[in-house]
Amino acid sequence: MTERDLVSDDAGDDELDAEASVRPRRLAEFIAQHRVRDQLELLLKGAMGRGTPPDHILLSGPPGLGKPVSVDALVLMADGSRRRLGDIEAGVEVITRTGEPAAVLVVHEQGELDSVRIRTATGREVVAAPDHPFWTTEGWVKAGDLTPQDVLANVLEPQTVAQSTEETDEFRLAGYMIGDGCTSNQVTFTGGDPVVLDDFRALCDRLRYTHKTRPNSARSELIRISGLKPWLQETGLLGKTAWQKRVPGFVFRGDAWQVSAFLAAYFACDGSVTRRGRDRYDVLIEYYSVSRGLLEDTQHLLLRLGIQSRLKLKRGRYQGRPHESWRLSITSQDDAARFVERVTPIGERGVRLREWAPRRDRFDERLAPDRVVSVEPAGLHECRCLTVDGDHTFTVNDLVVHNTTLANIVAAELATGIRTTSGPVIERSGDLAAILTSLGPGDVLFIDEIHRIAKPAEELLYSAMEDFRVDVVVGKGPGATAIPLDVEPFTLVGATTRAGLLSGPMRDRFGFVAHLDFYSPADLDALLHRSARILGVPITDAGAAEIAGRSRGTPRIANRLLRRVRDYAEVRADGVVTEESAREALKVYDVDALGLDRLDRAVLRALIDSFRGGPVGLSTLAVAVGEQSDTVEEVCEPFLVRAGLLARTPRGRVATEAGWLHLGKTPPSGTMQGDLFARDV
Repeated sequence: MTERDLVSDDAGDDELDAEASVRPRRLAEFIAQHRVRDQLELLLKGAMGRGTPPDHILLSGPPGLGKPVSVDALVLMADGSRRRLGDIEAGVEVITRTGEPAAVLVVHEQGELDSVRIRTATGREVVAAPDHPFWTTEGWVKAGDLTPQDVLANVLEPQTVAQSTEETDEFRLAGYMIGDGCTSNQVTFTGGDPVVLDDFRALCDRLRYTHKTRPNSARSELIRISGLKPWLQETGLLGKTAWQKRVPGFVFRGDAWQVSAFLAAYFACDGSVTRRGRDRYDVLIEYYSVSRGLLEDTQHLLLRLGIQSRLKLKRGRYQGRPHESWRLSITSQDDAARFVERVTPIGERGVRLREWAPRRDRFDERLAPDRVVSVEPAGLHECRCLTVDGDHTFTVNDLVVHNTTLANIVAAELATGIRTTSGPVIERSGDLAAILTSLGPGDVLFIDEIHRIAKPAEELLYSAMEDFRVDVVVGKGPGATAIPLDVEPFTLVGATTRAGLLSGPMRDRFGFVAHLDFYSPADLDALLHRSARILGVPITDAGAAEIAGRSRGTPRIANRLLRRVRDYAEVRADGVVTEESAREALKVYDVDALGLDRLDRAVLRALIDSFRGGPVGLSTLAVAVGEQSDTVEEVCEPFLVRAGLLARTPRGRVATEAGWLHLGKTPPSGTMQGDLFARDV
């Protein structure tokens, strides 16, 4: 099975909705957290019986819920434009994994976080927090867990809605001016292909720009264009050097035909086509430029037409000096055939391509594979995340990612609407007042990361929670007045992983406080049977128990492992998830009997092999495994401590007896557990 088979349109259909389909939608479907579920059921049924909104609800649980990406990552919007994640607001529409648009419900500010930089085989890069999930051939995988064996996904031919008001000829003109145009002092175009020069002159005539042609060299001509500067200024092309050129914004908002017109004109200037062997169909198509940003834009536009390409750096010499430039290569013959069909290049290069006629060798697909090349620490980066409607996915730098279910269950049980937001977004009391006054009777207001809400907004929330009214202050100084506004009775659901950071007055105003615990193996066993039934996967009791024991008490991990074991059972067994097939599958995916993955074992092994079991400091341990201290402390240690394999002591991290035994090693004789926790004197 090839990489393309794994992420093809047909092979991926069942996986696309698997993540959403196994999530509970009603309280009766909510497995485990029995105490919380029973308490919520009493709270909700009592309120419904009285015909009043339930008391406000605070949900706190273990950390690890945040899934942010760098604010500089580019997100594909429904209109075809690409926008910085840091500039996106709630209400806009983004393209999801299915290629269809969906609305952004909430924007989550995450602040500066330790991040990793992911590079792929096609030359794409993205910076994300280690916990952010990326869609791979193995399902959702956290950024920090990606390896060079993982294959990420690019969305081919997304269903964008063209909103450009420019004519198609303007797209073609932009391609020519970016390729061989000069836009600094005098506006000129230089070329040596007669067909391309004639097309450029005809283009100027249709757009009513005057032009004059004169010889430039023995093999080229120079065309001077008059009246074009206002258009160049409007499109952002005026005065740009070769290193500064980028694709104009209006090109991204065009339809497929207009994008094709731009790419064809640009290829006629800065493109090349060569054969790589005796086979007439083995064709290499390339764009070249000194501007990486320009070729990154071009790479995205090719993807919009269903064409995958690879960006790479080329070092050489120019006029006796070291010189760096970039190449955007189309190497697959199927992509080359698609390029000839959908871009329709003109001039000498177009004739050569049609003559050599590369052939298609596979059907159209929804996703294209993009193998991970490296995952490296990237230091602190300002990060953000989105909550997107539908399948909760969006794209960053063309790579498919996932975003941020108990608040939705509360709203479903009450048969009311739900408004979602997050604490960092509410910076001023006026922002919160606008949200509160727009609520309908009985609505649920969900505030994620409620511990990060601004102090003025928090104080405004007090009166809204208790008296269902807010006082909005108008004016400043002695003339300021407070205008009371009534708020419809509502239920506030707050979620936090840092309950200790909530102020006392805020915590006291919640009528129900629930702490969500990790799931027990028995609860995960029941959850796996339910998920298997929804996914249509035959599973035995022993098979479910084997997966549950390795799921680290987390439903998301259990569901992910179930899908991977299903793949193994269907490919290498009889399709039934049994204890044996589960054990063999998880061995393939490097998940041991306790649920430890590669990084967990690396931490434990470094502690035992390199530091004789400790004690050792956190930063030293992190360096030993090549990870950031925060990654070790927040990703690995919580489960290792909970599993009794590692202990945090005043002197540093220590491997317990169980930790030694889990790695098949004998603990040092004469070491007493009590001595490990002794303080330095």
